[in-house]
Formats: sequence, C-alpha cells, structure tokens
Amino acid sequence: MIYIAFSDEIKPVKSYMTCVHSIKKSIDKDKYYRVVINYALMVKKYIRYAINGDLYIFSNHKGMLSYKNLFNTDDISTDDLKNLYTKMVDNKEPRKIYNKLISLAPLDRCPYCGIGQVSTLDHYLPKSKFPTFSVLPYNLVPSCKDCNTGKGQSFTTVKEEQTLHPYYDDFTKEQWLFAEVQKTSPVSVKFFVKAPNKWDDTDKKRLESHFKNYNLAKRFAIEASNELATIREEFKLFLMSEQDRKSELNKRFMTYNKRYINSWQTALYQALVNSDWYCKYEL
Repeated sequence: MIYIAFSDEIKPVKSYMTCVHSIKKSIDKDKYYRVVINYALMVKKYIRYAINGDLYIFSNHKGMLSYKNLFNTDDISTDDLKNLYTKMVDNKEPRKIYNKLISLAPLDRCPYCGIGQVSTLDHYLPKSKFPTFSVLPYNLVPSCKDCNTGKGQSFTTVKEEQTLHPYYDDFTKEQWLFAEVQKTSPVSVKFFVKAPNKWDDTDKKRLESHFKNYNLAKRFAIEASNELATIREEFKLFLMSEQDRKSELNKRFMTYNKRYINSWQTALYQALVNSDWYCKYEL
C-alpha cells in the first residue's frame, strides 16, 4: 500500500459546490443547496472517523447514523447524491477536481496495490452504500481497474476488517511485506505479510484484510514470475557464479528497499538473496 499525502488545494465543501454549480437547471440545484450545512457536518464526521480508523461505524445501521442517507432528511434522495458523482466525471469544472485527485497517485501507481496503473477513482466507502460521500475528495482514491472492481460494493462493520485508506493509514515506515522462495521448477515465490510485533492487533488485522481483499499474494506472485524469468536469462547469459549472483541480487534488493520498503520487488529480492538454494540453482 502506498500512502498519499492529500493536497490541501482540494477542499471538500468547495468540491461539492462545484459539482452542484455545474447542474444546468436552477430548480435542480436548490435541493443540494439546502443540505450543504448538513454536508459540511458529515465531512467533519468522516474526517474524525478516518483519522481514528473508525469509518466502519458508518456501516452500522443500528447506530445513530442512517445506513444509506446520512443526511436524515427528505430534501434530497440517495439517487440525487449518487448523481453528483456523474457531474464530477462528465462536467467541465468538476472534472478538474477529478483529474487533480487522479494525479495524486505517485508515478500513476495504484496506492491499494502498488502495481496497477491508475485509471479511475475508487470510492473508499462505496457510493452505492454511502451516497453522501459520492463526491467527497477524501473518499475518492486514485485506483487501478483491478482494485476498483475487485473489492465490490460491500464494506465491513468490523474495525479490524477494514482495508487500508491511502490518505489516512501510513503503513509505510516499517517492513511488513515478505516473500519466500519456493523450490519449484521453474522457481517461484510466495508473498505474505508479517507486521512488526509492536503493532497493535487492530492494525495487524487490517493489514491482513487489505492483503487478502485485494488478492495481493496472487497478483504479486504473477509480477514476480515475470521478473524471475528475466533474472534466469541474465544468469545464463552472463555465466554468473554463485557469488556474482548473490552480489547482483543484493544490489537490486538495496535499490528497491531504498525506494519503497514494502514493494513486491523489495520482498522478492530480499528472499532471493537470502536463499542459498536459489543462488546455487541450476538453470
């Protein structure tokens, strides 16, 4: 997961109003104006919950919050709120906000997986369930197609089962992604997560939930299989000795580790350089 420092230039209420202003008929705008104060209050609640890793509370329909329409008013419908996102995507001025959000992803890499190219915005709290936040910038995360469609429209009611939020959960300071060499032919690797012991149980379980829900073990293994095929050809082409292999693998590990400690490449090369069997592997 890649942490994204959110841009202060993108203001939530201003973004909402930009979408509303893009609606052509004045009579259609009025209902959105009537709930703007409610909207601002819900934005504050979203931020408070997100900072504390408590967005799951919005899924608890037994709590004080309405499950589908958190405004608790008849002035505006859930479809009205969902349609605002269409305005953000299709209309000229709101589309500028959409494009700014897309551009937040470093090197166009999806922050959920770190491997896919960003092509859309993902609603962290699904639009179908939480239309109130359909155009809330803090809820719109640049995403690749696989991550956007793979997680579905459900959202957990349990704190520990929440996936990581790229704007609020900075899990990038310590290593938690690892790989293990599998003695197969051709060689393969297995990816897994192991959080530092000092982490609390909630963060450990959220990390595991994120890894599972985005199917990262399989997706990283596919990426690694292509890399391993390239390495195999290099070893053959340059007739590398066991020591040469280990030295080259270590250089790559150190380079990737410097860039991002939890990339699949870092985990891969760490596993390879630590495997005496692999460095002796008959190609």
